[in-house]
Amino acid sequence: MNWYCFIFFIYATICQRCPKLFGEFECPIGHNCIDNQCLSPDGRSAPIECDKIQCPTMTRCYKGRCYSTIGLFCNRNVQINKTTAKSVLSNCGQFGKCINGHCILDRCANISCETTEQCRDGICVKIAGTFCLSSFDCGPNYDCIRNTCIKNHRVSCNCDPGESCQQGHCFADPTVFNLFLSECAHVTCTNGSFCFDGSCVSAIGRDCLQETCLGGTVCINGRCSLDPCISRCPVDHDCREGHCRHLQGLPCVNECPYPYECVDGRCTRNECFQKLCLPGEICDYGFCVNVEGRLCSLAIRDCGQDFECESSFCKDKILLQGQNEK
Repeated sequence: MNWYCFIFFIYATICQRCPKLFGEFECPIGHNCIDNQCLSPDGRSAPIECDKIQCPTMTRCYKGRCYSTIGLFCNRNVQINKTTAKSVLSNCGQFGKCINGHCILDRCANISCETTEQCRDGICVKIAGTFCLSSFDCGPNYDCIRNTCIKNHRVSCNCDPGESCQQGHCFADPTVFNLFLSECAHVTCTNGSFCFDGSCVSAIGRDCLQETCLGGTVCINGRCSLDPCISRCPVDHDCREGHCRHLQGLPCVNECPYPYECVDGRCTRNECFQKLCLPGEICDYGFCVNVEGRLCSLAIRDCGQDFECESSFCKDKILLQGQNEK
């Protein structure tokens, strides 16, 4: 049983490759592969309209057949003219993401790990207590303290003005409230301090394990400190505790700064993020590649999203639409 069928089995549904051994597509749910055709229990062929069938997870419907999404071309940003662009989004499946113009499997999608663990390559790996050289080695929500990954218990809140975050809850805080009183309305404090009763007081050194740092300070080792990361790192780098590290390959949970995406628990650069290409082209690993007129047998595999394979050649439906509108 292949990986996709295994996932499908988990969801109590049966998928069947067609032809059964070397078929390039799978039959829709409720259909079986008989004589190289997808047939319903009463012998009827599967409809060719995708809105009338249901495909297994990690497959995409194309003309009534379900094709594995892994490796398929996906997403396009097309420059129609000087003032108009069109974005075409693709379905990469429940556990897939569109990276560099191709659907790939995110093995950490929908994986739930213990609080002391994080997902790496589809496996929950224990982080708490492991050796580290910097907090980058520990990943999000952990700090490297004395070469050991320690989970930080800082919590965030969405508090209103005049409130501060304490242990995950918002409470009225005269320290914060004074920021909005008339005594502080026209007082400007330097970085690392905040206004209280009309005067600037230092925020550096305040306990911050359960509270919010003020005055542009950040929480480091349980105390509010000047942010050592301000204007420190170049593009495509992250900063923690004053140290810079390239984003590519950094441990992540769910999200990374654009144009990076979290795949398999690590930040991966998407070279095709917001990449504009001309009609007839697709983005392939950051380069606009012309596929109009390319030889094909299956459009979604050989050409790309919103292409048709006509007379064995790729035809961009966006180009065809523009020609029909003239």
